[in-house]
Parts: sequence; C-alpha cells; structure tokens
Amino acid sequence: MATQKKLNIVIFGATGSIGYYTLKKFYENNHNLLLFIKNNKKIKFLKKKFKPSNLQTIKFENLDILDKKSLKKKIDKNKNFIKKANLIINTIGDQGQIGNFFKLDLKKFDKTFKINFFSQIFLLRNIYKFIKKNKDTLIILFAGGGVTSVRRNFSSYSLSKIASVKLSEILSHEFNNKNIRINSISPGVIDSKMTRLILGKKKFLDKKEIVKLKKGILDSKKSLNKVYNLINFLMSKKGKFVSGKIISSRWDDFENWKKKEIKKIKNTDIFTLRRNINL
Repeated sequence: MATQKKLNIVIFGATGSIGYYTLKKFYENNHNLLLFIKNNKKIKFLKKKFKPSNLQTIKFENLDILDKKSLKKKIDKNKNFIKKANLIINTIGDQGQIGNFFKLDLKKFDKTFKINFFSQIFLLRNIYKFIKKNKDTLIILFAGGGVTSVRRNFSSYSLSKIASVKLSEILSHEFNNKNIRINSISPGVIDSKMTRLILGKKKFLDKKEIVKLKKGILDSKKSLNKVYNLINFLMSKKGKFVSGKIISSRWDDFENWKKKEIKKIKNTDIFTLRRNINL
C-alpha cells in the first residue's frame, strides 16, 4: 500500500478473481483482514493458505449477501473490527442474463438487482453505524462494462450497476463524516467466472467483443494489478480527496494525475455518470 502502517481491511467476496487477488496482496503486506465468503469449502481452503503472522489478524465469516438477517448478525458480530476499518471492499456481483431486454426472465432480472444493487444498500446501512465516527475509511464498489457506455444484450447487469454507481455518488455527499469516502472501480476485462460465462454466449456478442474478452483474459494479471494499484492510489494522501467517482483501473491514467487534475476531479462531475475525462 502507499502507506506502510498496518490497515484493517474488510473484503466481501474474497474468493472471486478480484477479491482473491487483493486478499493475497493485503496478506503479503501483513494487514489485518476480515473476509466474508459464501462458500464454507472455500473458507477452509483460505484458512490453510492464509495463516496470520504473530502481529496479524485474519477473520473469516460465512455469508450469503442476500440473507439480510445473517448480514446484520455477522456485521454486528464483527463491529469492533469494522469500527477500525480503513478499507471496505465489496466485490460481490452477478452477471445476470445476457440477451434481448424484452425476452429476459423478470425473476432473474430481479435477482441480479438484488445482488448488484439492493445488497449494497443493506450492506452499507448496516456498516455505516459502526464507521460513521471513523477518522479515515474508504469504501470500494465495482462496476464493469455497460455503465458508462451502451452495451447491447447486457441490460440487467448494466442497469443494476448504474444504480450502484449512482448510490456511491449520492452517499459521497450524504456521509456526515467527510473522512468516509466511497468510489466505484471499473476493472475492465479479467479472467473470471463471469467473463467465461459471457464468452459462452457468443451468439449475443460481435467479433470485436469476443476478441476483447479473450485479450482481457490473457492480460488478466496486469488488469488485476491495476485494480490493486488504484486502491493504493485512493488510499494515499494524493487520492484521499477523491470520492463519489467511477474510475477505470484499466484505462484511466490515475498514476500520473497531478494535484491540479485531482482538484478538478474532486470539485466537478468528472468521473461520475455524467462522465467527462478531458482533464
């Protein structure tokens, strides 16, 4: 991380491509970790792989993000860790159905919104009571393709993630404590279960999209490292004024932003859903 102090980090969805990669990096830097994971078998695997050092705390919790009672219970149980959290990451997401909007199953459409948007609401409302007095907490959400551009056949995913991004924009203004920041990261194409699911639906993709997805899989390690670097930037002194923004870790040149550019990003609607990247 940009700072060498030990951090308290919470990750929801620590077994997906992004969650696992960031978990590994944070573990290597000896930070304290609270990990929420749906699959008990994966928890057993992670416990064997990531054993805490003498000066490190690692906690594992089994959680279905859609189980509101369990979500509240598990967050309340870990309130002492969350009260000291410097970084909270939610990587949990659902690709949803791929296909023409008018032919989609509305029950599945609803489920995608529950995972990608409404779960964010329940999560943030339960966490906020424990972080509202924190001196410095960054919340990271994720939003992929189709949020800042039109992507045919991906309406359920795109619309649910647009709602999530807008939520982060609103909360960046509503948090009473200005030391709490929230941003969305667009990671680009990475090698994930979601990406391979999309590739399996080739009839809904044009040739350019297929090439882009395959190239993204090949460049996945580079893209994952850029996600980690962007989190570092947002945790640094240089990036601590950025909140309520959606930033592409793959395409936005955040590593070279100057103070003047960061000030403009902070004080305008650049890098929001009214996106303008001409700095």
